[in-house]
Amino acid sequence: MRRLPTVLLAALLALPAAAVAQDSDQNVSNDPLTPLGAVQVQNYFQPFLNGRIGSGADQLNVRGVLPHEAFGLPQFARVTLPVMASAWGPNGSTTGLGDITLFDLFVHTIDKVRLGVGPLAVAPTATSTALGEAKWQVGGQGIASARHAWGLTAGFFSYQQSFDGLAQTIQLQPLLFYNLDDGYYLRSSGIVSFDLAHRTTVVPVGIGLGRTIPLASGRILNLFVEPQYSAIRNGEGVPTFQLYAGINVQFPLGGASR
Repeated sequence: MRRLPTVLLAALLALPAAAVAQDSDQNVSNDPLTPLGAVQVQNYFQPFLNGRIGSGADQLNVRGVLPHEAFGLPQFARVTLPVMASAWGPNGSTTGLGDITLFDLFVHTIDKVRLGVGPLAVAPTATSTALGEAKWQVGGQGIASARHAWGLTAGFFSYQQSFDGLAQTIQLQPLLFYNLDDGYYLRSSGIVSFDLAHRTTVVPVGIGLGRTIPLASGRILNLFVEPQYSAIRNGEGVPTFQLYAGINVQFPLGGASR
């Protein structure tokens, strides 16, 4: 898992585009509410944790994205499974599965802004308490996105808590994408997290490089690498620095429009 960011960085710099990517391709691929199906593989490598010398964590997520309709309303579902999560420290290491996160949003467009709001659930599938909360959690998820001639702005908001109240988290994720030539783009997407139960806070600031490559039959390949430094960190175990990298493949479903 730790080699994934290096491999993706080399790939996005070396791979030729099947065609010259236009700004619309970058915006379509980076818009979290684009009505395209997607499979995403994303990795968070955290070699330094606040207050824990010699400790770190690594998490490889696989995501499935499914736009759909129910009751005549456009919706957007996403499920995330940490298929390989690990944590290590002076006393050893643990590797296994993490907790599954699922949300389903009702999507509405106001002028040029897309809005999605709906329920969120977390299933305690982690194979160790070091890799998850070991509690069912429920909450809500919101997403907003707006496309521009120069790129894209978007934001995530989520709240989740366990039924016993011993796990409670608020997350904010502002996203900024600035389009370059030949499908390249600059990105920033750090997740601000407030763990109310454990009283920890982390505010990462990142800047990274990505590239979209249009493929056949309307599919889009998206590669990116983004280093993130925690400008604000409060509490033991939150990341001081992390490397976020991923590869996303999007594809049209039926008559879905981008």
